[in-house]
Amino acid sequence: MTDKTDKTDKTDMTNKEVQQNQQTTANQTTDSTDSNLANFTGMPSLETLWQEQRTKGSDGFYSMYITAAKTAQTIIQNNLDLLMQQAGSLNVAVAEFVEADTAVDQLKERWGFLQKTLEEVANTTRIVKTTLGAYADAAVSVQKLEAGGFTEQYILHRKEELGMQNGDLTKLLVEFSRYAQTLLDALISESKTADLIKKQGNAGDANHKVQMALYQSWLQHAFEVNKILEGRLVFISGLLESLKKDLTTLQVSKMEQDVQERARQVAARRYKAKVEDVTDYDDLEGQYRNRYDEDGNLIGVDEGGTGGNRRGWQVVIVMAAIVLAVIAYFVLKR
Repeated sequence: MTDKTDKTDKTDMTNKEVQQNQQTTANQTTDSTDSNLANFTGMPSLETLWQEQRTKGSDGFYSMYITAAKTAQTIIQNNLDLLMQQAGSLNVAVAEFVEADTAVDQLKERWGFLQKTLEEVANTTRIVKTTLGAYADAAVSVQKLEAGGFTEQYILHRKEELGMQNGDLTKLLVEFSRYAQTLLDALISESKTADLIKKQGNAGDANHKVQMALYQSWLQHAFEVNKILEGRLVFISGLLESLKKDLTTLQVSKMEQDVQERARQVAARRYKAKVEDVTDYDDLEGQYRNRYDEDGNLIGVDEGGTGGNRRGWQVVIVMAAIVLAVIAYFVLKR
């Protein structure tokens, strides 16, 4: 009887050691995970952007705006990565429970709901990053339009449009960060619950219903975030479409200017060719005349002196030789 008891105790100790080793492995990620997500201070206000412009010029306005948008993208992506890391740790802990148990079943139910919430957060993160990228693209477009010579009043209006959106963008990002932080806290808490169940065995969770009600209340929080996000998407979509048309106008205008400049150069070359044609280069030995095609491109050079002036001198020389020959004839005849 004593031997059987000893064997049972040894078996229980072995099982506990295995569970402890498994939990230690699962908790390595949990222990290394920061319990706080990175805080986002918000997009710069319009006044802050104007101050930056007064200090560093118009490019300073755009640089601050674009940098803030990209920084926000990085922060929310890092926060999502942290959530995924903690969720992975909890998933390992939950998967280790094999036997049916009330506490385990309740934990798995809550974990299933948190998984769906995490999927929603991941999807929202992608949309928020896309939205921030769109606002940064809008700032780049306005900068191009300013460089392209659009009126000062137009550029001022576009900058005000971008800056005035920052309040709602900041509200969106802050609310979303809080939502993500709440989820992270829940994941960490459930990881601790899993650890407690493993240590205490069949221990029911009296707060299961309360926790489920709390998790479900987050759906309203998610709805508020999506509502703000939808408004920002509607605005930026319209703004980008308008800026796209303006950029097209700028490109067409630039093409027209290039065509006009090309036509001016062609006309100038043709005029030069006509002026050169007025002079009889055949009569001007040692002079050169450029030849152009129909588009005014230089295609060759003609050397002068093939006639006219050169032929005139040839006639004079021949006539002089004849006169000298006649004189010599009469002199010799005498």
